[in-house]
This record gives sequence, structure tokens and C-alpha cells, in this order.
Amino acid sequence: MDHKSTSSIPLIVLFGVILAFLMAFIFITLYTRQLEIRVDEQAEALANDLAQTAFTSLSGGQPMVELPPDVGGSPYEIEVQTGDGSSVFVVKITGGKMSGNSYNAIVNAVVVIDNGDFQPGGTVYFRENHGWIIMSAAPIENLLQPEKNIYPTGEPPGFYYFAKENPKIATAIIAGYFFALENHPGCYVSAYKCEDDEILVQISSSDEEKLFGVSVTGYEDDEDVGLVDNAWIVSEVSETENLTSSSTFTENVENAYITGWIYSPSQALEDLRSRTWKRQSDNVAIVIPSEAVISASAATTNVSTYMTWRVEWEKDIHYVIYYRAMPWWENDDTPGFVFQSEPMLRPAV
Repeated sequence: MDHKSTSSIPLIVLFGVILAFLMAFIFITLYTRQLEIRVDEQAEALANDLAQTAFTSLSGGQPMVELPPDVGGSPYEIEVQTGDGSSVFVVKITGGKMSGNSYNAIVNAVVVIDNGDFQPGGTVYFRENHGWIIMSAAPIENLLQPEKNIYPTGEPPGFYYFAKENPKIATAIIAGYFFALENHPGCYVSAYKCEDDEILVQISSSDEEKLFGVSVTGYEDDEDVGLVDNAWIVSEVSETENLTSSSTFTENVENAYITGWIYSPSQALEDLRSRTWKRQSDNVAIVIPSEAVISASAATTNVSTYMTWRVEWEKDIHYVIYYRAMPWWENDDTPGFVFQSEPMLRPAV
């Protein structure tokens, strides 16, 4: 072998190495692009699936979308952006290939979120409500059917007048009554007693046997909520011993509830959830979530103090609603209480 042949060997080896690197680079580039295309296709398909399924809910039923564990191997999250008469479903890639990219699909309807805990691998449910579309990470109850549909007639019972004159005590009494009613159908309130920062409520059975006492405690809140400038809010309800000395209570709370003159906490929440609301400030659609916290409260306005239910939840901001705990008699010569909120809300329909 001559010197010229020997010197060409390193060049051949170098060329082979460079060619191998080029082939590897081309292969990696093609593979990466294939992964990116797969993310693109699956993310776009998911966004379109959400929009199409949402639209079908306008025809009735409760269609759903099973969320994939990932899109093209990349983690993601979904969100909804609602504008004037339409909504955009957004699939956002949060890691891996195409991290930061977003894929959109539009539906020509207003979509409002009830339960927004959307997780990869979970399920998204849709349901029509007065021309709007409710979207939730959990099955959606029939928002058009409240628990009860009672419209009281005739003159109200004695508890109505008792609540007008003693709104704080009446608030504690209904908190204790509905606490007891969960496990003791047919029970009633037979007595109460005020002690410093708590109100004690005696629960008895239909055969006049004392079952147990209920301790109701609360706190004063001076937050302005609409026309409500302060409220006594029930913070804890717990079982305690029977009352030894108390004020006998003769107003029949059970009868007032059965005849529709007291709303239970579930009735109040379902009534509020049976419609879609809009924020007064920016016209954004709001749906009250099923997991909203509801508490008995005595709310004070510039007119009077009223027995109410306080509904509270956190979404994009903190929401508080005071809603009536009993209807107001049409022949009453003093004004009643219906609804106050912060931020200010108004029914959309």
C-alpha cells in the first residue's frame, strides 16, 4: 500500500462518521416532527370534540367527552373562554413536545362552568340550561327541577312572625332543625336557650321525647354584600346534651317547612342553581356550583334583619349570596328579603 492510499483512509472514516451524524440528525428531526404532528393532531381533535359535544347538548341529554391521559405523549389542560354569544375551548400543552402551544375550537353558544376540576383521564359533561351550556367535571343534576316546588297559600304560620321579630334566634333554630332532620325525620324544635355566644336548640320526637340538644354558634360579619351591611353567620352546629332550663318553643317549625314557609338549605341552593346568572359589572355568565358552601345567617339591611341562607364559593373571584330562608307573605305590610350578592348578579333568563 502506497502513501496516497494510506492517507485516504482517515478521510473515508471521517466521511463515514459525518454521514452517520447526518443520518442520525435527520432521523431525530423526522421523529421529533412526527411527535409534534401527533401532538398537533390529538390536541386539535380534542378541542373539536369538546366543541362538537357541547353543541349537541343543546338538543337535550347530557353528552360527555372522555379526556385522554395525554395528547401525543404530552401533558395538557383545558379551559373555556366565553365571549358575546360564543365560547372557545382551549387545549393547552403544559410540558413535553409543543409545550406552551394552544389549540382552539369555537362553539356558537355561551358555555359556563359548574365544576371546573378537569383532569386528564377524567370526563367532561355538558347540559343545556335555558339556551346556555353547562360544562362540568362531574355529572350535572337537572338544574330545572328544584327539590320541591311549594308555593304556600293562605296566612303564614306562627313561625313566620316569630322569625320577623327574632331573626337571629330563628336562624339558629332552622340551622339546628335541619341539622337534626338529616337523621331524625319527624323531629321538631321544642325549646331554645340563649347563652353568651351560642344558641341552644332542643330537638324532640313526635312522641314528645327529648332526643338531644343542638349547639348553634356563629360570628358577626360586617362585609357589605349588596344592601346587606352586616350579618350573623352560623359557623358550627353540633349535638349536645338536652336543655335543662329553656324557653319553651311552641311554633311548629316542621309544619312551616312542610307547608313551604321555610326553605331548606338544599331547596335554596337548587333554586339558585336552577337559573344562570350574569355579573352586573361585565355581563359574564355565572353558574352557582353544586359544591357552594351554604350557611344559615341573619342578614341586616337598612330596613331590617332577616333570616337567610348565605351561599359562598370561590371561582375566579369570591362570590357571596344572601338568599331568603322563607317566602314573604303578599299581604305583609313590611318589606321582605329575596336576594343580595357580591359581586352584584342578575338572572340571565
